[in-house]
Amino acid sequence: MKLSLASALVVSLSTSTKATVLTSNPTDCIDPAEYDEGTNFFPDQFIPHATTDLLDVTYHNTYKIISNHHQNKTYLFYQCGTEPPQDVIDSGGYHLVLPIPHKGKLAVTETPQITPLEQLGLRREIASYIGNPKLISSPCLNYMSQNDELHVIYYEEDPWNTTLVAGGVSSFMESYEDLVILVGPYGNADEERGLAFASTQERTAVATFDWLGLYAALFNLEGKANQIISETEERYQCSADNSALMTADIPEEDKPKVLWAQFFTGIGWSVAECPTWDDAYYCEYAHHCGANIISRPEGVGFNQSYDGGKTLYWYLTDEEFLDLGKDAETWIYPSKTFGEVYQEKKELLDKFQAVKTMEVYDTQGQGPFSWHEQRLGEYDVVALDFCSLVGTSNPNTVHRRRWFRNFYIEPVGSAGTCDVPDEIDEPYVPAEASCVPIESEEVAVEDSTTLQDEPEPNKSSATVMKLFSPFVGMLVLIYL
Repeated sequence: MKLSLASALVVSLSTSTKATVLTSNPTDCIDPAEYDEGTNFFPDQFIPHATTDLLDVTYHNTYKIISNHHQNKTYLFYQCGTEPPQDVIDSGGYHLVLPIPHKGKLAVTETPQITPLEQLGLRREIASYIGNPKLISSPCLNYMSQNDELHVIYYEEDPWNTTLVAGGVSSFMESYEDLVILVGPYGNADEERGLAFASTQERTAVATFDWLGLYAALFNLEGKANQIISETEERYQCSADNSALMTADIPEEDKPKVLWAQFFTGIGWSVAECPTWDDAYYCEYAHHCGANIISRPEGVGFNQSYDGGKTLYWYLTDEEFLDLGKDAETWIYPSKTFGEVYQEKKELLDKFQAVKTMEVYDTQGQGPFSWHEQRLGEYDVVALDFCSLVGTSNPNTVHRRRWFRNFYIEPVGSAGTCDVPDEIDEPYVPAEASCVPIESEEVAVEDSTTLQDEPEPNKSSATVMKLFSPFVGMLVLIYL
């Protein structure tokens, strides 16, 4: 019997049938002569999370149907070596019908598409990046682009010339006629060889990450994806449980207050809007960590639209921003421009409590662009960072912040380097992805002497005692 070497099989033969029962999805084409008509080729199946609203996958023995509800596109993937289900294809209106595991390489069009492929160990399946290569944070993809292993389609002199880009893509596809182009949520979903992804439009961090299952479905790697998804969600739930224990007896008004805001030159201050916990990812992280995020009150500020009125973006004036955020204990500035803004508005910003206590953090812990790339692939680590900032993480363990950088005392981080050649073929595994649960009877804190080698800006003693007085009667030092 000739089978894919990478497929794990349990073969059950009798005198009347040649049925083969697979225990994992094939990683190559199959020989149909070796299987009976009823063989299920997809024992590993991806089931979207309950909060995943925009993606569905159904399985039908020899094929899968993918539904992207954001762009209203459906796709049919059929096991290579089997007959495509022509009756289903004729009645379905599928944008793409593809044999899988996919062998024709990929083109990515947005940096958030990079990390899921890296997590599945599929870097070498990326043949092209369509966009500005300076925005890529992945050390290994940067190495590949600099050594002609990744074809970049970008015209620096005229980057928005869609005709020029389309010509570059068409020319490249002459060498890769089976290339699949990964399209973003607002890209051209009607692209002839386009497969549309809308993970960033989901309402929860878990759902955003859940789209790893679609990347996996293209390569029959649902088993690997399911393991990654499960382990990541388990760590995420762990930090939520820890925060719930740490804040259980703290009155709502005494919980840590976080300002999430940045300045747009010539416009104004953009601040968090959190009418519900799942309104935006930063709302979810604050809720997850038992903190109160300062939200723009309805009707306060002014709005602008950049799409003809379809979407309104709200901003505050300096005076409105000062009134709203001056008392926040922690300020997260989700950009790289705080230094320039501080120089411009020093008199205003010096009135903020977070500035006075040097509790301002930007998102350059892994460099200037990683926040928009790898961060989406390690939402559990971002949550651990957030909880450590507000003092609701497990006090008996040390979490080294990875994403949020203290503007005053920490340098801009780096995504590191690629350990070539081995790392290119290895799956990407986030650093600091570890959460230790607090036992309910162990809500105690470490003695402050254990962390003397980790200098941090001082939290006021009132803030520290406010967080932990329900649990202990001793002075503590929190590692942020």
